[in-house]
Amino acid sequence: MTTRRMLMAGTAAVLATPALVGRAAAQTRTIRVGNWLPAHHLIPRGIIEPWARAIEAESNGSLKFEIMPSALGPPPQTFDLLLDGAFDVGYGVSGHNPGRFTMTQVMDLPFMSPDPWAGAAASWLTYQRYGGRYNEHRGAHVAGLFVHSVPALHWRGEPITKLEDMQGRRVRVGGNVTGRIITALGGTPVQLPPTEAQQAMARGVADGITFPIESIAFFNITPVIRSTTLIPGGLYTDTFWIAFNERTWQGLTDAQRAAVNKHSGIAIALQSGWAWTMGDRVGQQGLEARNVAFNTLAEAEIARAKERLKVLETEWLAEAQKRNLPGQEILDYARTMARLYTAERRVNVR
Repeated sequence: MTTRRMLMAGTAAVLATPALVGRAAAQTRTIRVGNWLPAHHLIPRGIIEPWARAIEAESNGSLKFEIMPSALGPPPQTFDLLLDGAFDVGYGVSGHNPGRFTMTQVMDLPFMSPDPWAGAAASWLTYQRYGGRYNEHRGAHVAGLFVHSVPALHWRGEPITKLEDMQGRRVRVGGNVTGRIITALGGTPVQLPPTEAQQAMARGVADGITFPIESIAFFNITPVIRSTTLIPGGLYTDTFWIAFNERTWQGLTDAQRAAVNKHSGIAIALQSGWAWTMGDRVGQQGLEARNVAFNTLAEAEIARAKERLKVLETEWLAEAQKRNLPGQEILDYARTMARLYTAERRVNVR
């Protein structure tokens, strides 16, 4: 190489390298994700992280998601922290803020969500169709909704076979709606955080707990469980949201928003269905390894439970009417979507 060529190549490298680095830095935007659960929990590990990585790949690296290692506040404050710009993306449980997301929580009503696939799909599709009229998430851009898997009643003693068996039983619950459900079924709710559930059951403060099977394993409640009563159809569920701060969302390019949209919505429902299904499998294996007795509540008893819990649906419809929303239409649509997206399939059988 001649001296002239060497000088030209060297000059080009000196000029190009800072420009390329600067351009790459300018093209990559970091999105901070608020997080209040341990990193190995199925929501950050099995839903949020795969969603974020898919968007990163789709955006060709122009977006980078950083999931925060610890919470900036208690879970009920998450939505307000998101609105305040404490982070760019957050997720939370709608029921942590009673009365704030009532319409969005249509799938939380008894026996609406037969499995996590159906519940997640129905929650999102219903929100996509009607959520703009609810206007419950002002200041945020909702990327997706999902629900947890079907809960069961887990006991430190004998299971129940009829509703009368609930009389006198103290059942740990996580919130006021679940407490109302247990009361309507004849039990006595004991509201405690999940981290205190094992000790409460071991000491007899609670006789049972209502929880997805996955959560029994995660919160190490398995050692105090002797029996589990399964309730097909979904006694209740919780609706979770994933959302961007609106200012962050508006600050993204069209291409970046397209990348987010492609892997959000029904794609989040798909991720959550897998995550809760796999989590329940781990929980089931743990219970079976300890010879926990399983029974399924009979259809006649489930029908009785539905009748007792009808009041919750009536109240939800009354709230929709107050807001001039077509409550029965929304409810019917959500039920139809849950039925059409259920994981229960009868195929290859005449």
